[in-house]
Amino acid sequence: MDTTNNWQSWQPKDDDLENLLQPGFANRLQPHHPLLKLKRNLYINTVWGILITVVYCIIIIRTSIWPVQLALGITSVFNIVILVQAIQLYRSIRTNISSTDSVLDIMKNHHREISAWCSMQHKLALWVYPVAATGGYIYGGALSSGKSFEELFAEPVFLWALPVTLVVLVPVSHFAAKWLTRKTFGVHLDMLKSTIRTLEGLV
Repeated sequence: MDTTNNWQSWQPKDDDLENLLQPGFANRLQPHHPLLKLKRNLYINTVWGILITVVYCIIIIRTSIWPVQLALGITSVFNIVILVQAIQLYRSIRTNISSTDSVLDIMKNHHREISAWCSMQHKLALWVYPVAATGGYIYGGALSSGKSFEELFAEPVFLWALPVTLVVLVPVSHFAAKWLTRKTFGVHLDMLKSTIRTLEGLV
């Protein structure tokens, strides 16, 4: 067998492989396949991302506190970048696979691209979390106290509490995001990697 590993020339050779190729798999991915689960979670992630970004935009329009507007504007740009890439990844995962396609190459490409997308989110987020946390802190303080931005920053307690809040919130947000990414995408990426290794062992 050549290294192209095309569906057309590839045949099951053992029981484990039979489990990977349920009836009709060559034409349409089965619902339990990790690629379809990743696609579903990309869709859910995108919907939530759009809703959250819309809320940010509403707050930007309604508030007159410029640091909050700036913080949420930066956070929204970050969200939009992530959302655009998520939509591209979602659209790239096809439920129907041609018999002439290289299934191994398709799985490797999707695994690499989604893994890179997850990693990129965490790296960019390290720069965005402090900005978002600062904006949230100021906005929360203004809402709870009814004071203006200038009045809040005239209070020493408010200024001293800001860095403490950042020291706490940024690491918590980072690890919470990593946990959520692992739960949403990591498990299915591991399953996809296991499938890839199984197929590689048959080449």
